[in-house]
Amino acid sequence: MKTTENTNLELIKATIERIQNEKSLFSIALKKLINFTKEELDEFMKREITAKVTEGILRLISGNTITIKALDGSRLIYNAKDTFKSGIDGDFVNWGVNNPGVATPAAPVQVHEMISDGKFMDIFKSLPGSWNQKWLSQNQFIDFCETQSNWLRQEGYGTLALIKKDENKPINEDNPEDNLVVVRVCVDPDGLHVYPRRLGHANFLYSQYRHRVISPQLITSVA
Repeated sequence: MKTTENTNLELIKATIERIQNEKSLFSIALKKLINFTKEELDEFMKREITAKVTEGILRLISGNTITIKALDGSRLIYNAKDTFKSGIDGDFVNWGVNNPGVATPAAPVQVHEMISDGKFMDIFKSLPGSWNQKWLSQNQFIDFCETQSNWLRQEGYGTLALIKKDENKPINEDNPEDNLVVVRVCVDPDGLHVYPRRLGHANFLYSQYRHRVISPQLITSVA
């Protein structure tokens, strides 16, 4: 029968082999593994791998600041037919993404490009800030598509942003899907086509298509 000491040594050896290429995990794992059970080890590995997935998904491509002007919040995507001439998905209404908007001041935004595969949740988690700092109003999104169309991904691939279902309600940081959806716009030959997607959608987006992401630019104050 194997002793506890031998079992622990085998566990450490097996784990080192699993993570030998993960330098960021190596020293952490060695300090913790001696007393880990197999179940604790599996949970540890899942947690660290998930954290790693959210890193390095996006690359900033908008060098200069892009500013969206102050807006009164009156324009909503579901009826912006002059902007999205190729089509507006009916789920904006079906999912209740048609509530009155809020006024917004002039605001800087930035554009990223995907460089690693990821789900919607991974993509938007990788942006800095809280969930409440990552969304655009529908009026802002419409204005961006009209005035900054050169930043939209071409060739039929998507440009993404987060919008609120109801801009007058707060975001639950522990459950952002409750009031946030992903909006995706594609440039078709006959105009822009826009549709919403669930933030928690299970499918992966692949970096080879270089999807783009629009988000508010966080301004860090200097003391």
